[in-house]
Amino acid sequence: MRRFQQIRDWSPGYINVCPQHIEIMVECTACGVMRAFDRTALPNGLRHALVETIEQRLKCACGAKTAKLRFGHSLDGEEE
Repeated sequence: MRRFQQIRDWSPGYINVCPQHIEIMVECTACGVMRAFDRTALPNGLRHALVETIEQRLKCACGAKTAKLRFGHSLDGEEE
């Protein structure tokens, strides 16, 4: 099972500055759901936007607009 390891206290500022090898997850701070973020699905107008600007536009299935982008890597977990 893969586990996401967040890079603590790091944000690229602008989404286009984030290296391609860094994985991005979206976390809803209201309900705790975490999903992969597809940066290639961003509209052209947001491909060079501040991370905070993108976070303000994201809406969870629970209805909350409290998303946070998390940057990090997926790690292989131990098999049980």
